[in-house]
Order: sequence, then C-alpha cells, then structure tokens
Amino acid sequence: MLRNIGLFCICCLLAGMWHTSVAARPLIIAANPQAPFKYEADGKVRGIDIEVMDEILRELAIDYEVMLIESDQRLQVEAKAGRIDVLLLYSQNEERRTFLEYPSESYIDLDWNFFIRAEDRGKFTFSTFDDLRSMTIGATHGISYIPEFWDAGLQLQLVSENSLQIDKLLAGRIDAVPMNTISTLHHAHISGYRNQIDFLPKPMKSKAYYNVFSKASTHPDMKKLKAEYDRIIRRMKDDGSIDQIKTTYIGPSS
Repeated sequence: MLRNIGLFCICCLLAGMWHTSVAARPLIIAANPQAPFKYEADGKVRGIDIEVMDEILRELAIDYEVMLIESDQRLQVEAKAGRIDVLLLYSQNEERRTFLEYPSESYIDLDWNFFIRAEDRGKFTFSTFDDLRSMTIGATHGISYIPEFWDAGLQLQLVSENSLQIDKLLAGRIDAVPMNTISTLHHAHISGYRNQIDFLPKPMKSKAYYNVFSKASTHPDMKKLKAEYDRIIRRMKDDGSIDQIKTTYIGPSS
C-alpha cells in the first residue's frame, strides 16, 4: 500500500501510528521526493526505488506505506525516533551510520557523466580532462562538480540555470555538459528527446546510494527484511529486474 502525505500531516500521522500496536502497523518507508527515484505522479507514488522496494516487500509479505516528506531533517529526526523504518536513497557517512543501518547491496550509483549530442557518438572520448580540451563544455554556476573539473583549464560556457544546458547542447552551442546521469535521462525520456542525446561512458564522479534501515525501528518484520534484503537485490540484479525497472523511467541504455 502506497501513501503520499504532505509535511503538514506527518507528525500527527506518525504519532498516531506509533501508538497503535506495533504488530498491526505497516512498515513505514519514507523519502524526500526526487524523480525518477521516488515521486508522486497522477496521485500515485512512483519511481525506481518504489518499484524495487515493492518487489522486495511483496516477496517477504510485508505490508508497508510510503511517505514523501520534503525535508531531510524531518526524515532523519523521525528515523532516529524509530517512527520511520526505512529511508530511501541515502549515501554513507559517519554521522548517518550512528542511527541508520546500511545493507551491503546498492543498485543506484548517482553518476555525473558528460552528455553529448547523439550525432557525436564516437567523436569524443573521456578518460582524463585532457581529452576535453578541444571541446566547449557547459557548466552551471553554483554546482560544485569536482575540483579537478574547475582546475582543468577547459573551455567553459557558464550559465546560471542548469535547466538551460540540454537546450544549449542540442542547439550546438556547447559540445558536452556534465549532468546528473539518471535524472537527465529521465527528463529526456519523458520529454521525448532521449534519442537526441548520449553520454560519455566514464563518469566524472560517482557515489553509491542505499535504502537504509532505522536502528531505532521496532517493527516486527525489520529483522526479516534486513536478513533477506541483500539476497533479493542480488537476485534482481542478476535476473535483470532492476535494469527493467530503470528502463521504464530512463529508456534503454545507450
């Protein structure tokens, strides 16, 4: 069972669930909305992470609800209190590990790749930043990228809005631009220009993200979920289930 609830109602709802029988309440999954991973569309909660978790929890026969909360601080407060059982799409750091338990398996790497026009496929390569010196590269004020990018002495065209970059690329005003890979592919897929863009295979940067478990959770099915989660994720990777889910949201791989 999926549910999307505004932040205004979150505290009351969580408090109400907390006072019901622990055995009776559903597993509470929560996330900050971000397409294509977890978001609301047409009144339903959708996304790559939602579909992956749905398959896991259906296999384990665990009833659950999903809440979208537009506040990372609130998500972490509720997880620390055990009122949220699972958080979606979190990277690792020392502070988070004090109240969150991380599985071994990740199926999402948040990569930043250099996007190019599809017609230029095979024309450009990226192994080091020296490979990009002959190109005009788009960049956006306020995005940190990585220090090596800014220090590479590339021919940069800067803009203030990252949303302008793909239009500039397709218009031929830049040759390549570093973008969040999955989010960019999702937008291209739903906007109908996926076949007009491609990306250079080596990411400029990459970081693994995880679905994580609250150490304070007292839900009776948490032990079963934590024991089986990695096994099911490995199986879904091996049988192509996760790739199929991703294709729904970002289109086929280049």
